[in-house]
Amino acid sequence: MRRLGFDCASFSYPRREPLGSTSLVYGDSELVDLDRDELLSALDAIGRLRKRFPVLNPQASLAEVARYVRGEPQMVPCIGGYKYFYLDWNLDIWRCEAWNEPLGSVFGLDRIPNQREPCNACMMGCYRNASMLMHAAVAATDAAHALAAGQIGAGVASLFRRSVAQSLWALIEEAPKMRRLARRRRRTAAKAEGLTRSRRSDERAGA
Repeated sequence: MRRLGFDCASFSYPRREPLGSTSLVYGDSELVDLDRDELLSALDAIGRLRKRFPVLNPQASLAEVARYVRGEPQMVPCIGGYKYFYLDWNLDIWRCEAWNEPLGSVFGLDRIPNQREPCNACMMGCYRNASMLMHAAVAATDAAHALAAGQIGAGVASLFRRSVAQSLWALIEEAPKMRRLARRRRRTAAKAEGLTRSRRSDERAGA
């Protein structure tokens, strides 16, 4: 992957069937026609790859996907419909790409109620990774609201969960990669800006 010029990689759960929304993120290809054991083997391979190459899927997120494949309960609820949405080409907002009906128009987003009901209908990487990385912050916000309402027990319970510790560890684990990518993007942007200025200067000189 490095020889091909990739700085990092991210993996998503293979989808062969149409989703409930307007999303076209699926395909009837042998490349994604994997049975349970093949999926678990692929997840193990991704975990090993993380030791040699920057993979943006947190290890805890990969573990969530493995639990999903094995039919086990999830540790972290999806933030789809609360902190993360799917916007289609009609400018309709959906809870996620697996949802079967839109929540409303993007122009009414501030009037769409939060969707906090637990859902594990899919394991799409963009939702699963974001859910793992944001879970601790969401739990802290929920705890603050509970404490402000005088619900001490609920506030404490919101924070002292194994899933919150997993989310915090995932953030610590991924932070160096995020910083490297941010620095690289700033350098790329600065280089592009320098080339643009140089081109404009040459055009003015030629005029």
